Formats: sequence, C-alpha cells, structure tokens
Amino acid sequence: MTEPDLTDLKQLIAQCTPEQRQSLFKELRSEIQIHELEGTFGAPAEVILEAIHRAPELTRRMLRGVIADSAFATLIVPALAAYGWQDDTPPGNHSFDHMLKDAQGRVSVQVKLQRSERGNPVITTGTRFGLGAAMYMVEPQKTRTGKVMDAEGGEKKTRPYRYGEFDVLAVSLQPSNGRWDSFRYTVGNWLLPGVGPNEIATYQPVPMEPNDDWTDDFNVAAQWFRSGIVKRISNRA
Repeated sequence: MTEPDLTDLKQLIAQCTPEQRQSLFKELRSEIQIHELEGTFGAPAEVILEAIHRAPELTRRMLRGVIADSAFATLIVPALAAYGWQDDTPPGNHSFDHMLKDAQGRVSVQVKLQRSERGNPVITTGTRFGLGAAMYMVEPQKTRTGKVMDAEGGEKKTRPYRYGEFDVLAVSLQPSNGRWDSFRYTVGNWLLPGVGPNEIATYQPVPMEPNDDWTDDFNVAAQWFRSGIVKRISNRA
C-alpha cells in the first residue's frame, strides 16, 4: 500500500463511528500480537490485563514496582545516552537493578516505587530525623524475605539492603505526579541506617522537592556518589 493509499485509509477511519472503529479494531486485533508476553503466557493481552485488574492489591502493588523498574530501563536509560551513559547490567540476580557505565566507570542503581496506599502517595514526617515535616516515603528493601545464621549462631534478616549493595537509589514519583519518567535520586550510602549492622532502614523519607540530598537529575546523583562524601541524610545541614 502506497503512502497516498494509507492516507486515504486513515481519512476513512476518521469518518467511522466509534462502533465501527471498535469492530475494525477487533478484526485487526485477531491478527496482530501486541506484545511477545502473549506468546509466553498463551493468552491475549486483554486477558492478561484483566487478570491484573482482578488481582489483589498486594499483587498489583508489586506489579507497579516492576513497572517502575521497566520505566527506568525504557525511559531514563536511553535518555542518559546523550550524557555518555550505557546500560552495562550483567545477567542474573543482583542487589541492584541496573548497572550504568560512562567514561568514568560504573554506577549501580536500585529502583523503587514511592509508597502509596489506596492510590494516594503516603506522606509522613521526617522531623525525628531532623528532616521536613511533610515527606514522601519509599521502602528500599528486598522483595523476598528470609533469615540466615550469623557468625554467633543467631538469625539475621536478609530483606534489608546493606550499605554498598547499590550506589544510587532511584525513586519513582509516579504515585505523586502520574509520570513514569519522574525519578528522585540519592546516594545509597547516604540513606538512613537500620537496626542491624550496616543495614539500610527499610523506610526512608523522600523530600517533596529536590534538596542537598535528593535530586531529579541522575547525573548529579552520580557525581555525589563519585565525590566520596560520607554522610547520612539525617545529618545534613
């Protein structure tokens, strides 16, 4: 079909009623696979989406976290190529989600979704940490929980992250602003400490606006990490 023919076809479709367009879409949909996941699951996208729609809140919350990670990979990483960054994520399971590389070296990134409840972002207070009275919240902890034996024979939780397991934390602000391309970044080693040795607290307040600890620019966060500045967010001026 030539370009003029395609233009004529588009004009004909524009003149169709909503019912006619829906009928045409169903006809085309029977021949076109939207995503390769349809083949993997052996089900059309409509069935997969309906399953997600019917899923309990916990399942949907976990899926939104997966979407945040995918958004970073498909929306942020390609945009960072203009600044010399390349995706260098190795295969397998790691304590980070992405490994980015530029001329200066590698920076590992852990992606988390801002916490929300019933579709609304959680707003907490950071005053007990010397932070703002109104803060967003993120939970930088591993999806799966478990326990291992420590050197003294006691049990140690494996769900909390530990300092050094990732360089930069990227928090998706989609629950706040509806945008999957919106992230706020900080240095992993700056996060508030948890209870156990070298543990990162599983609840971290995130400012509503960028400040000296949190930025909306990945390049700035990478510079902070590479600067070697040692501090905790709660100790900022």
